[in-house]
Amino acid sequence: MRARTTFIVTLVLILIFAFWPTALAMGGTGLAQLFGCETDFNRAIPCTINGEEWGETIFDYQKIAYLSLFTIPVGQVMLSIWLLVLLLYLSVRLVRRRMKSS
Repeated sequence: MRARTTFIVTLVLILIFAFWPTALAMGGTGLAQLFGCETDFNRAIPCTINGEEWGETIFDYQKIAYLSLFTIPVGQVMLSIWLLVLLLYLSVRLVRRRMKSS
């Protein structure tokens, strides 16, 4: 696999790791609002979608948002390490090109 592809795939995986709890919580809230249901972070409110009860599931999705208090800072550290490795790779590549051309 080429280095560019590796760096891009790694970046996408880091971003997915950092923001999946937030996206899941927003999706649950959006689903509830789409069907006219109320949401609350303190309790599950009954919500019927297509004849089925979804209130507890939407509440669980909202609780997952608290996991982002862990994943976002860890994602920032991982992104910093990714950036350092990228800069190191680019500087080594630049030095090799200059040595090759002279």
